[in-house]
Amino acid sequence: MIKTLRRRVVVYTLLSVALVLFLIMSVINIVNFLQVDRSSDNILQYLAENGGKFPRMQDFDKKDEQKDEQKNERGGRGRRMDMTAETPYETRYFTVTLNKDGTVKEINTGKIAAVSSSDAIQMVSKVNNSGKETGYDGNYKFLRQISDEEQLFIFIDCTRDLTSVWSLVKISLLVTVLALIAISILVILLSPRMIKPVAESYAKQKEFITNAGHELKTPMAVIGSCTEVIEMQSGETKWTAGIREQVKKLTGLTSRLVALAKMDEGTDSLVMTNLNLSELAEETLEGFRLTAEQQERPLETKIDPEIMIHGNPDSLSELISILADNAFKYGDPQKPIVFSLTKQGKKTTLIQENSAEGLTAGSYDKLFDRFYRGDTSHSNDIPGSGIGLSMAQAIVTAHGGSISAESPDGKILRFTVKL
Repeated sequence: MIKTLRRRVVVYTLLSVALVLFLIMSVINIVNFLQVDRSSDNILQYLAENGGKFPRMQDFDKKDEQKDEQKNERGGRGRRMDMTAETPYETRYFTVTLNKDGTVKEINTGKIAAVSSSDAIQMVSKVNNSGKETGYDGNYKFLRQISDEEQLFIFIDCTRDLTSVWSLVKISLLVTVLALIAISILVILLSPRMIKPVAESYAKQKEFITNAGHELKTPMAVIGSCTEVIEMQSGETKWTAGIREQVKKLTGLTSRLVALAKMDEGTDSLVMTNLNLSELAEETLEGFRLTAEQQERPLETKIDPEIMIHGNPDSLSELISILADNAFKYGDPQKPIVFSLTKQGKKTTLIQENSAEGLTAGSYDKLFDRFYRGDTSHSNDIPGSGIGLSMAQAIVTAHGGSISAESPDGKILRFTVKL
C-alpha cells in the first residue's frame, strides 16, 4: 500500500506541475503572438488610411492624434504608440491596387526585395478568391480595403516577428521539459519523506491489529474453556450457547483482521507459485454446491480449462470463497449465482454475478470499504463482519490485479476480478 501511495503522490504531483507549467507557457506564448498580431494590424491600418504609404512621422495630422488620445483615455492603445520614426524603415511591405473591374492599376514593391510584381499579383489573386478582408498568407499579413472605385491590397512581411514567436514557443517547451525533469527527480527523491507520516501511521495501525489479534486469542480461549466447564457442571443453556457463538464470531473476526493486515503488506507476505486457476476455482466452488443444493439454488460455472497463473493458491481460493459466500448471503435466493473464468492474452478475468435487491445501475466500489455492510432491510440478520470484500480486494491487489463491483441494470450485482 505504501508503495502504491508513493507512486500516486509522484504521479499526481508531476501531473499537477505539468498542467500548471503548460498553462503558464501557453498564456505567455498566446499573449506574445497577440501583441505581434496587434502591432501588424495597426501598421496595416495606418498604411490603409494613408493610401498604402508611410508619410513622414511628423506629418501625422491632428485628427489622427486626437483619435489616438481618445483611445488612450478609454484604456486602449493608439497606433502611434506602436510606431516610431524607424517603423517606416523597418517594415517590409508591398501594395497592389485593382480597378473596379479587377484589372491591375498599380503595383508597389519598392519597399520589399523578396517579392516581385508577378509574385504580388499571384498573392493578391489568392487573397481575392478567398474573400477575406484580413489574415495571413504564409509569413505575410494582408489587409484589403475596398472603395467605390478600387481595391487596395496591403501586405507586410511578418517573418521576423513570427520567427521570434516560434523561437519563444520552442524555448518555452524546452524550459518546460527541463523543469519537469528536474521536478521529477526532486519529487521521486523526496516522496519517501512526503509520505513518511502516513507510512508510520499505517505501520502502527498494522502492528496494533496484529498485536491485538494475538492478545485477544488468549482471553477468548479462556472464555471458551470456562463456558465448556459451566456447561459440564450446569448443562447447556441459551446463555452459554450465546457466549460460545459470540466467541466464535469474535475469533473469526480477529483472524480475518490479522490476515487482512498481513495481506496489505503485498506480495512479500505471500508465497507465489505457478498454479492451475481453473482447477483451483472448480475445487473451491465444489464446496459451495452442497449449500446451493440445500437452498435449491442454481450455481452456474463457466470456467475455461487450463488457465495458468502465478499466485498464492490459499489466498486465491479464499478470494473465490469470499465472493461465493457473499453471493449466497446477499443474493436473491430464487436466482442463480454465476461464476465465469476466462483468459485473453496475459489477462485473466474472473466474474461473479448474482441478483440482489435494492440495486441501482452504477458502480458499487464502496462495498470494498472495511466494515461496510449493505443497507438492505435484512442485512442485520445476516452473519458477517463486513471485511470479507475488503480482504478480497487486498488479495487481488497483492497479486497485482484489480477488482470492481457494478450493477449494469440495477438487477444484477457483478464482481469483476482482473489478474
